[in-house]
Amino acid sequence: MNLLEDPRFALYEEILLRENAKYNLTAITDTAEIRQKHFADSLALLDDLELPPGAAVLDVGSGAGFPGVPLALARPDWRVTLLEATGKKARFLQMLASELGLPLAVIHARAETAAHDPALRARFDLVTARAVAALPLLCELCLPYVKVGGIFAAYKGAGERAGAELEQARHAMAVLGARCEKITEETTAYGQRTRIMLRKRSQTPTMYPRNHGAMRKKPL
Repeated sequence: MNLLEDPRFALYEEILLRENAKYNLTAITDTAEIRQKHFADSLALLDDLELPPGAAVLDVGSGAGFPGVPLALARPDWRVTLLEATGKKARFLQMLASELGLPLAVIHARAETAAHDPALRARFDLVTARAVAALPLLCELCLPYVKVGGIFAAYKGAGERAGAELEQARHAMAVLGARCEKITEETTAYGQRTRIMLRKRSQTPTMYPRNHGAMRKKPL
């Protein structure tokens, strides 16, 4: 069965369009584009990796729920947490989880702050981020959440830009305890998409992530 045939994706689309003006969720309002650019793009990660049943997954900067909510719909055995810094979007995610009947945890917090919480730090088998920031900054924000042996998956757009970001992030990866394991590039009717998989090899030093100003002023 095509995962997108699950009727909960149609309900998700309905909720997204219904609440979009209130919560400023997406510029994409065409239903075909929502299915491809949001839903199918989120689910493409399932072709890149295998995680055991019960895996702990964190979606950083979840926004309207991508990729975390589609992944939770496709893999109900995963324990998915959504992290969102904007209050109204966190409230939307809580409502969305309720209407879809998903046991999602939603955390309203900044990523650089929550990463120092012992209940969240180095606790996740998979951490995802989609259209959040440049890769060096993403590494500092996201890798502290990944347990040793786990994966950080960054969703990116054009392959050439993503490749350049990967080179720029080499130092950050070394400092934070990760290495690039896999890059997947796809050309679709809606443009080129890239997913970068980083494997956590060692614990991230406790000073990371730094505060937002320090990360912007002096990126790794």
